[in-house]
Amino acid sequence: MKLKPALLAVPACAVTTAALLATPASAATTFTVSPGGAWSGVQAPDSSIGIRDAVSNQVTLCTGLSASGGFRSGTGLSGAGIGSLTGIAFTGCVAERVPVTVSISTSAANPAPITFTQEFPVGSTTMVGQATNISVTLDDARGCHVVAGARAGGPGFTGLAYRSSDHRLSFDSGGKGLFVQSAAPPCDNGQAGLDIKPGERIDLGGFGDGILDSSILVTPAQTITSP
Repeated sequence: MKLKPALLAVPACAVTTAALLATPASAATTFTVSPGGAWSGVQAPDSSIGIRDAVSNQVTLCTGLSASGGFRSGTGLSGAGIGSLTGIAFTGCVAERVPVTVSISTSAANPAPITFTQEFPVGSTTMVGQATNISVTLDDARGCHVVAGARAGGPGFTGLAYRSSDHRLSFDSGGKGLFVQSAAPPCDNGQAGLDIKPGERIDLGGFGDGILDSSILVTPAQTITSP
């Protein structure tokens, strides 16, 4: 399926006042997580699952998505390394009626660290960030083999969002960290199936930046707030 439709001197008292009023730009956002620990999840009933080529706008549609991982527990937590993904599985995938096998290299032995940066929008209970150490392979039934990761080689990252109000974790396409590193010749021959070229960017969200895209419902439900 193809969707084609950025030195002046000042009085000491002034310096003191400015120092009291200033909020340090480097102040880190912190998070509270409850209960934390291991979790798993399967496709949310209202979620569309897809992997999109951001250049050609081709979407590989999938009928299933599951994931597993863990979150740290506590208050005042740094967003960096607040959790990890230990498994991601896209299943029942098809590109232009040609079956596609999707493999993502996360496991308990090779986890994908999660970093949250902020609640966005404020008051939405949605924490946004990314998961790193992500490598993806796509293989269609006619011989197209695609490897994707960081632009310069090695694993890349995917955008990630978690919304506490419905314990939904989404691989939304806000993260621009997966690029096609190699693609076998059958991947770009004008026939049905994957139409992907080296250097193109792909998104695990598939359809935009909405949290419904490629999302799962997490069990046990996690509550994550900031601060």
